[in-house]
Formats: sequence, C-alpha cells, structure tokens
Amino acid sequence: MAEHPAGARRNGWFGAVVAVGVLLIVLGAWNLVDGVAVLVTGGFVAADAERVLVLGPGVWGWVLLVVGAVEAAAGVAMFIGARWARVVAVVVAAANGLVQLAFLAAYPVGAILIMLGCAAVIAIVVRHGDSARV
Repeated sequence: MAEHPAGARRNGWFGAVVAVGVLLIVLGAWNLVDGVAVLVTGGFVAADAERVLVLGPGVWGWVLLVVGAVEAAAGVAMFIGARWARVVAVVVAAANGLVQLAFLAAYPVGAILIMLGCAAVIAIVVRHGDSARV
C-alpha cells in the first residue's frame, strides 16, 4: 500500500488500529502484572497448583512476563505503523489467547476478557493493519 503523505486524510479504521495498539499495551501490562504476581506469591494463579494446566505456577509466571513484554512492545510499535509490529501483534495475541486457556479454571472472567481482547486485536490488525502506516 502507498504511504500516507503528510496531512493526508486517514480512513475510518485508523482509530481502530490505534485502539488496538492501546489494547495491546493494556493486555501486555495485565500479563506483566499477572506474571510478577505469580512469581512473587506462587499461589496467585489458583487455589491449588493442579488447576493450572501443563506447567507449574513459576513457569507460567515467566511465560506471562515474556508474552506481556512482547505484547506491550508491539502495541507501542503499532503507533508508528511498523509492519513487523502487525505480524508480532497477531502472533502474540494468538499465543496469549492460547495461554489464557490454561487459566480458565483459575480465573474464568479475566481469562475470557483477555481472550476476547486478543480476538479483537487479531481481527482488526489482519483486516485493517495498513491504516496506521506512517
């Protein structure tokens, strides 16, 4: 797609793509807080460790920290319309949505909200990601 000249009018999806950048930053911050909480308290994720699937709480803490940091970085890069940020946003939102499946039993409302946010990120970035190109 052609780049927008200075002062050119942007289409109606520009605001949605910027909102996706903000949403990525919020989702990343949420995961960072959850990751730190899991690492500090160990039992934050669930009442008992058996309710968290596949990995122990400490490993999930690190997974959440990494996913959150990458998500927040992609959100910031979405503001400048970087193509790599769109690719990373879709990949990390999909990974985050899958990671949240493990937490459905531990905190269903939070996990579902994050999964819905990830679905919105993927849908808007795939369909209208070029709207934020600088």
